[in-house]
Amino acid sequence: SATPRASDSLPDASSPPTVKDGLSNMASSSKNSHSWSLFSSSQPNNNGDSTQSNANTNNNNMAEIFANMVGLGTPPPPPQPSDTLAENSKTSKSLTGTVVRTGARPFQAGNGGSLPSSPHYTTHKPSLPMISVTEKGVTGDYNHYRTVALKSTPDRALSILTKDVGGYIQSMKDGLFAQGNGYRDGDLGENVLVEGLDFRFFQVGKRYKFSPKGEGDGNGLDAASSGMDIGKGLMDAAKVAKGDGDVIVEITERIEPCGNLCKLQYINHSGISPRDRIARCKYFLTGLDQTDGLRGWYAKVIQGGVIGVGYSVSAMGALPAI
Repeated sequence: SATPRASDSLPDASSPPTVKDGLSNMASSSKNSHSWSLFSSSQPNNNGDSTQSNANTNNNNMAEIFANMVGLGTPPPPPQPSDTLAENSKTSKSLTGTVVRTGARPFQAGNGGSLPSSPHYTTHKPSLPMISVTEKGVTGDYNHYRTVALKSTPDRALSILTKDVGGYIQSMKDGLFAQGNGYRDGDLGENVLVEGLDFRFFQVGKRYKFSPKGEGDGNGLDAASSGMDIGKGLMDAAKVAKGDGDVIVEITERIEPCGNLCKLQYINHSGISPRDRIARCKYFLTGLDQTDGLRGWYAKVIQGGVIGVGYSVSAMGALPAI
């Protein structure tokens, strides 16, 4: 088989492939060449149910074979941050996290980087002191797949990630993704990054509230009122939210690791051979697919408003069973 060109080294589609969609034909490899292709391995059975579990097992086995072939081995097991939960439960009747980062990336026309086919495309979302959220999504944020393929579904209005995932990524393969211009907060495209809770805390079907910790405590609202230029929409929302209280969301689904993540610089860089780019891509996506929450969570907005840095987040009703 022919050696792939650098431009062929990573998945590139408006409908991004997931780990569960898989990579096939990767095992056809020699010292200097290999072939691979994308295919959809998750198909409905006669009852209309998805056969993702079998597809996931087959893809992970294939990933392990391929990763071992190129010397990357099997991704480490997911982190076990139970100590974080235990420590919080000692001092509080309910587990509460803190928003440490919010982000959004507006649509950029032409080759600005909003389309996966653009050479400037990235999943990274720049940091903002706060974001305004409604049932339609995050003000000033654009996700191409959600907008085009899913018709701006409200079930993916907000993406949430826990801080421990970043440490997990940086620990993978002895720091493979932490070296040089490695992983940084925002790379997974999260709108909200939460500290003090682990990746298992959020659960599909459960509701959570984001609450301001009070005015004047550096939670991001004061940054808006002091004249920081974060856009008229956010400024107006901040004025309304000053007295409005909580934002309430409901988790709708786990986020699937997407092939577009492989365009991040520490995976798809001109200094990395095409062969190693593919290996890194699969290793990275497989690592994030090991268990629910490592890639983050999608949520729909039940009650809109502003979420700012320093806000608290907690479960509504009974705590999730972890």
